[in-house]
Amino acid sequence: MKLICTQENLTQALNALDRVVGKQSSLPILSNFLFESENGRLKISATNLEIGIIVFVGAKIEKEGKFAVPARILSQFVQNLPQGEVLELELKDGQLLLKSGSSDMKIKVLDGKDFPIIPTFKKEYPVILLAQPIKQALSRLLFCASNNESRIELTGAQFLFEEKQLSIAATDSFRLAEEVLKYNQAKESILNGEESKSLIIPINTLQEISRSITPEVEELKVAIEEHQLFFEIDNVQIVSRIINGRFPDYKQIIPKEFLLRVALEKEALIRSLKIASTLSAYNTGEIALIFNPEEENCTVISKSQEIGENSSVLMGDFLKGAGPLTLIFNPRYLLEGLSAFSSKKIVFSANTSSSPATFEALEENEENKAEYVYVMMPIRKEYA
Repeated sequence: MKLICTQENLTQALNALDRVVGKQSSLPILSNFLFESENGRLKISATNLEIGIIVFVGAKIEKEGKFAVPARILSQFVQNLPQGEVLELELKDGQLLLKSGSSDMKIKVLDGKDFPIIPTFKKEYPVILLAQPIKQALSRLLFCASNNESRIELTGAQFLFEEKQLSIAATDSFRLAEEVLKYNQAKESILNGEESKSLIIPINTLQEISRSITPEVEELKVAIEEHQLFFEIDNVQIVSRIINGRFPDYKQIIPKEFLLRVALEKEALIRSLKIASTLSAYNTGEIALIFNPEEENCTVISKSQEIGENSSVLMGDFLKGAGPLTLIFNPRYLLEGLSAFSSKKIVFSANTSSSPATFEALEENEENKAEYVYVMMPIRKEYA
């Protein structure tokens, strides 16, 4: 194999692949990139057997070929070359010869035939999503997923494909986030006559998808085949397993009506919570939100027997609510949820001190309102 490409193009490709290079000592081939030529293009692949990524790189192919090269060594060499350099790569006598300016390198390679086969989707993709809304949605959802492998279904996000929309949700059983997106293009084939199709996609896969969606990317293509998921993002293809399990029926958990609804300034609430959390860290990691509709305010309180106590009073626009209500939360869940919103105001909704409460955006232009909701379970105890 012999080819010529730019340092910039190769660096971008290797950066997209680096994170999924396998580290299993029992399968050393997984610590390699697979280089091969396909239809006059350079195709580079990497996999850890859970996720596979294929990147097509603009290059001049002078001689066809296929080989596996150690990922870490190649990446470090290419990334440390000056930008704008042109690289020559040539496979010769079991070694990859790299030449760029005044820098040369030889790397022993492995036979590409030993590299695991990464399946590819070669039909027309049945679902096409707008990429930037997906990237934004993932940034507001993935932090809610669990990293506890004992409940494998919570270590992914549920994608619920319906006729006209896609609902994405993630939860760790203490809080939950959901966003509803419209298709850019969808075909009946992904549903196969069903009203909906639910899949649980691993968080690691979704993180790679999010990273691959650069500001220039417009579309994300999605397909399902033989219990595997296929994604295409410009010149990047990602294939992933689907998590076997039953995602919680969270739509039954989110209340349809609320007794309390109050609009609050997001940044003011964040400041109060950060101040309160400095004391809560010394105690049980709990803070209280006390809503008083008569005085139209919300008091944020934290206490520590060893240190002292803190309270902040925020004025609110009470859209609904007659009597006072006190709720206790883990401050990290509140802060992480608030950070997902770009609106200046949020609407906090609740019913009782022990039932789910929600954050939603209060948008000045309701037409641009995203269908995103963040749900939290209060801590069930009296605040003393």
